[in-house]
Amino acid sequence: MRRVPLEALAAALGILALASACGRKGGAAGVVRASVLGTYPKESVALLVLEVKKVRTLGEDVPWMKRLASLTEEEGGPFQEVVKRLGADTIDQLGRLSMAVVPDAGHGVAYGILAEGSFDPVKIRAALGGRDLLTLVEAEGKQDFSLAILPDGSLGLGPRRLLEVMRGNAAARGQGLDGNQALLASLERVRTEAQFWGALDCRSLGRLVRDATSTGDLARLSLPSGKLDALLSLAFRGTIGESVDLDVLARADAEANARNLADAARGLVALGRIGAGREQAKAWRDFLDGIRVDQKGTDLSLHAAIPPTTMQSFVEQMVSVRRQQAETAAQHPAVEHPVREHPNTSAPAPSAGAPAPASPGRRDSAAPGGKPARPAPSPRDTQAPEHGVPGNTAAPGSSSAAPPGF
Repeated sequence: MRRVPLEALAAALGILALASACGRKGGAAGVVRASVLGTYPKESVALLVLEVKKVRTLGEDVPWMKRLASLTEEEGGPFQEVVKRLGADTIDQLGRLSMAVVPDAGHGVAYGILAEGSFDPVKIRAALGGRDLLTLVEAEGKQDFSLAILPDGSLGLGPRRLLEVMRGNAAARGQGLDGNQALLASLERVRTEAQFWGALDCRSLGRLVRDATSTGDLARLSLPSGKLDALLSLAFRGTIGESVDLDVLARADAEANARNLADAARGLVALGRIGAGREQAKAWRDFLDGIRVDQKGTDLSLHAAIPPTTMQSFVEQMVSVRRQQAETAAQHPAVEHPVREHPNTSAPAPSAGAPAPASPGRRDSAAPGGKPARPAPSPRDTQAPEHGVPGNTAAPGSSSAAPPGF
């Protein structure tokens, strides 16, 4: 008599276990496929996601998070223009914030930002003067900074050309980041409980570094592209509190290279302990003691626990850099120039990586090189495309065998 209930219970538990395993199988890649994150350009080489909703309650208790949040309230910069135009309550409605790094033939690299939340699309569109895409800041020879409303009500920020591609991808899913197998394979190993997570396509990033010209945005960086060649991919996840716990999972192209990279990482940690000064010794060693490096086959993993004092120091450096940039911009203001109305488009640009057209205007009105421009007095507008015509190039593939999530 008791046998039937026991068998039924066992079957139910088996179904629950199977469903749980299936839910974890897609990892963060499933989030990309099912959300507006998949509209980022297909050729994106990196993705960073911050689950704002999960960390919002921590801000009042964690000093370094309060300091970091204060950056959005400072005057100057394109983000302040967004807040002024859309209203401060837009920040309170934010649920997820993400950024993608995309190759751009004209500037070396472009950045796209997505803000997802409980926004009122009618109110947002009214704030943009009835437009779906608005250029806020523009300077001759520089990337513009634009704002777009995506079909699901999310907000996209970045260069106009990139946003047009994203709007097209929203109408033809599978043509954007949700079709980038290199990044998706890495993200399948990332569990979605994290408060921040992301991935890098290291091979494509290495090519981007090598192809950057002296006039590109990456020219100022001294990244070891040769070292990046040994890595195929890198994924990460983290939890935020007073300290930050970070897990990184990388995959090399050969076991020997994975071993060499792991040994190099351990060596850097050891050198850090030796070079710690007396004043910074405790905080620095607390950070170094929280680092663990492991290697198995072609896979590498790193765990780091970043203490509150280290995070506070890092944020203060960010604030200092931001203040110096604002002071420089105030001492050398850029010259404004008029912008002609942009014709309405019925389809997105063929690729976010194509050269961006020079900003129209007088030849003698270009902003001095390296100085940010003030908001353009007459923004351009673009209506929603009737049909998306994505033209992204496929990203290089990566191994389809994903190790268990971490």
